[in-house]
Amino acid sequence: MRLLLRTITLTLTLGGASAFAPAGRIGAAAPLRSRRALNPHPSLSPNPNPNPDPNPTALSAAAAAAAAADVIAAGVEASSTLSVAAIGSNADVAQLFNAATFGPQILWLFMILLPNAGVTKKIMGPLPSVIAFCLVHFAIVVISASQEAGTAPIAEFAGVFDPAGEPLKAMQGMMSYPNFVSEEWSHVLTWDLFVGRYIWLDGLRRGIFTPHSVLLCNLIGPPGLLLHCATSLLSGKGLPGVDELEEESEA
Repeated sequence: MRLLLRTITLTLTLGGASAFAPAGRIGAAAPLRSRRALNPHPSLSPNPNPNPDPNPTALSAAAAAAAAADVIAAGVEASSTLSVAAIGSNADVAQLFNAATFGPQILWLFMILLPNAGVTKKIMGPLPSVIAFCLVHFAIVVISASQEAGTAPIAEFAGVFDPAGEPLKAMQGMMSYPNFVSEEWSHVLTWDLFVGRYIWLDGLRRGIFTPHSVLLCNLIGPPGLLLHCATSLLSGKGLPGVDELEEESEA
């Protein structure tokens, strides 16, 4: 890199040296080059034209440009050696992946098997039960991003939202990164838990049977919410959230 920058800079500078030369020498430069092309040995010519003295302005400009190229090249080399200090390791991401996978299952069991129990209400009623796994997901994101080449999937993520490209193929490519899989998996499971808790709370508040909907939400996500909506309609209670809006408007 340093050699390339010096070569380009010197070429541009010396090639434009005539801009710094006195007017009398500019006119003589072209004939001199022509005579040298015809007679490569000017000393044998009857009237050899000696080389003019070096242009001190051009030489100083070339030296300054070469020095600038050295500084730029040194900066490029220095920046290439810099790296963000890693936070944690890939092994930590693997442990967090396990926590995000198996930790919520205990909470699901309480909502499915013991929806009306006091212990379930005590554990799942407050929001921190979900926030805890939001923090697990966030830790996976931070640790993964600090690893070597950890941001590569982020750069490739644009392909997923490129309608003129192949979004599915781009997503498949990103799934080849273990840390990205860990992030996406914990992402999905945390949102599933959030929605499952919402279904369970809505069932408690309006007296609707929810274990089947909560179970389906745990298994495949959104269809669990659809099943809860269908159950609510069949129970004559209406869609979830509608009565909440009506109560707010009346208040």
